[in-house]
Amino acid sequence: MDLTLLYRLALALAIGLIVGLERGWKTRAEHGGMRLAGIRTFALAGLFGGATAALAEGSPILVLAAGLVAIGALIAAGYVLNVRATQDYGLTTELALLTTYALGAGAVLGLAFEAAAAAIVMSLVLGFKAEVHRVVEGLERHELLATLQLLLIAAVLVPLLPDRDVGPWNALNPRTVGMLVLLIAGLSYLGYFAVRVLGPRLGVLLTALFGGLSSSTAITVAYARRARVLPTHAPLLGAGIALAAATMVPRLAIEIAVVNATILADLWPTFLVLAAVPLLLLARVAFGKQRAQPDTEIALGNPLQLRTALTFGVLLSVLFVAAAALQEQLGDAGIYMTAAVAGLVDVDAVGLALARGAGRGIDAAVAERAIVVAVLVNTASKAALAAALGGGAMLRTAAATLLAALAAAAATAALTL
Repeated sequence: MDLTLLYRLALALAIGLIVGLERGWKTRAEHGGMRLAGIRTFALAGLFGGATAALAEGSPILVLAAGLVAIGALIAAGYVLNVRATQDYGLTTELALLTTYALGAGAVLGLAFEAAAAAIVMSLVLGFKAEVHRVVEGLERHELLATLQLLLIAAVLVPLLPDRDVGPWNALNPRTVGMLVLLIAGLSYLGYFAVRVLGPRLGVLLTALFGGLSSSTAITVAYARRARVLPTHAPLLGAGIALAAATMVPRLAIEIAVVNATILADLWPTFLVLAAVPLLLLARVAFGKQRAQPDTEIALGNPLQLRTALTFGVLLSVLFVAAAALQEQLGDAGIYMTAAVAGLVDVDAVGLALARGAGRGIDAAVAERAIVVAVLVNTASKAALAAALGGGAMLRTAAATLLAALAAAAATAALTL
C-alpha cells in the first residue's frame, strides 16, 4: 500500500470538501436537485482530479486533459439545465468545480501545499462575495486605476528591470530603483485607502495619522490653510500637523529597514526623539479642552498615478548618480549637500538612496549623518510652511513644536552619530 499516494488522495478529497463547504452553505436553502453542485459534488471533483493524476503515470498531460474534458462536459450539461430552470447565467460555481478538479490533480502530482493554499484562498474569495462586490461598487475610477497601476509596477515593470549596476559610476541598479518605487507606492496606497475607508470626518488627528503615510507635507499645507479660516481650532490642527510629521519617521524607518537595516542601529535615537517631541503637542491637545473636531477635508491626491511613480523613480536615479558624483568630486561634503537639497523636496527618496549606498561606496557613518540632515531639513521646511500658511496660530503650535523636535533631534544626533 502506497501511503504517500493515500495521503495525497485524501488531500485532494479535503480540497473538494473545503470548497464544497462554502458552495454548499451558499446554496443551503435550495433543494438538492435544484443546485448544480454542493459539498459532495465538490468533494468528488477534487477526488476525481487526484485519481486522474494518480492514474496518469505514462502520459499525465493526455490523461489529465481527458479528465478535464469529461468533467467539463458534465458541468456544461448541468449549467444548461440550471440556466433553463433558474435563468441564472453566473459561472462562478462551474469555474470553481473545474478549479477543484485541477487542484485535486495538483495535490497528487506533488503540489500538496500549493493546492491546499489555493483551495483555501479560493474559498475565501467565494465566501466574501458580498464584501468584494461592495468594495468594487464603492471604488472611484481613479482608485481602480491606482490599484491596477500598483499591480502593473509589482507584476510587470519591476520583474522586467535588469538586476545589475549600470550608468555613471555604476551608481544605478534598475531593479533596486523599481523595488523602491514599489515600496513608496505601496505605503502611499495604504495611507490613501485608510483615509478613504475611515473617512476624513472621523477626526483631524485620525486623518493626519493615515495621511502622514501618504504625504505629511500635504497634511501640513491643508491644515495650516484651514487654521487661517478656523483660528479657534488652531491647536487641534497644529496637533494634526505634528502627528503627520511624527508619522513620517516610522515610515522612513520602514523604508530604510527594507534596504539596509544595519544603519538603523545608530539612527533610532534621533528618529525616536524626532517622532516623540511632536507627540507632546498631540497629548496636550488630546487631553486638554480643545477636543472639537472641525469639518476639515483633506484632499490627498491619488499617490499611484503612473506619472508620479515614474517621477519618483527618476528622482531616485538622479540622487543615486548625484551622490556618487558629488562624493567623488567633493568627498563627504558633497553627500551632505545632496541630502540637504533633496530633503527640501522628498525625504523618502534621499533616505532610500543613502541607505542603499551605505557600505557600498558611501561610508556608513556619512550616510547616517546625511539621512539625519535630510530629515532635519524636511522638518524645518514643514515648520516654515505651517507658519507661512497658518499665521501666528500655527507659529505658536505646529511650527514651534516642529522646531523643538528639530533642535532635540539635532542634539541627539550630535551625541550619538
